[in-house]
Amino acid sequence: MCFNNQNILKLCKNKKVVLAPMAGITDGKFCKNYKDLFAIVTIGAYDLDNITQLASEKIVKRGRKEFLYNLNKFDELIKKEINDARKSNALVSVNVRFKDIDKALNNIKSIGKYADILELNCHCRQPEITQLSIGQELLKKENNIILKKFLEKIKLNINIPVFLKVRANFVPVNELINNLNNVRPYFNGLHIDCFNPGKNYPDLDYLKEIRYNFKDKIIIGNNSINSIEDAEKMLKYCDFVSVARCVLKGNIDWIYKLNIGAQNIGRIY
Repeated sequence: MCFNNQNILKLCKNKKVVLAPMAGITDGKFCKNYKDLFAIVTIGAYDLDNITQLASEKIVKRGRKEFLYNLNKFDELIKKEINDARKSNALVSVNVRFKDIDKALNNIKSIGKYADILELNCHCRQPEITQLSIGQELLKKENNIILKKFLEKIKLNINIPVFLKVRANFVPVNELINNLNNVRPYFNGLHIDCFNPGKNYPDLDYLKEIRYNFKDKIIIGNNSINSIEDAEKMLKYCDFVSVARCVLKGNIDWIYKLNIGAQNIGRIY
């Protein structure tokens, strides 16, 4: 499927909430339980090469959840997961990690065949991933050339929108803006965790700067969204908000209510 940012907004039919990826949790089976709730459901994170899958195995051994599978059967796996996720009646985004773009390329092409959006994980902070200079490490200036190489090859090989999942305050906002400007032609949207160190609320000032500098991109805001009030505050500076923990807790009634009144919500920028 090929469409631009305006098509994405139109296809979401005024829904303003995205299901964020949760490692080892958000697969197709999970997503299909939430029919007509989300604008986009994000499955993953999925590892696309052996070195990241080995990292995930190490993460699982210390008690965290990750998706483990046979990479030789990835095409079959991802097709099934996406088909299941589509039963939610939402667009399907696939969050991915890899170290070697060339070894990941066939799996990227598989995602391009079946999904609506590919989301590159520039967010993970698990040491087994960051030691590979990927995840949130891709946001650093010294790794910008690696990020550009990844995105150039992705764009050459698939015909669906590419989003970046990023973390606020890992690098200063001006540094992130500069680094993203260097790869601006190669992505369509930003999914930003408005991480606010030492605080229990999102850094909306950081999000505001990203929105101002990337008005041409779809922006999904994330972090501590648990109510209509939380969502409306963040939606001043983004097109969508994403949720994770509140879904696990069963706190979703407010999302249905937000969907009903979403046409009345507009961003400032």
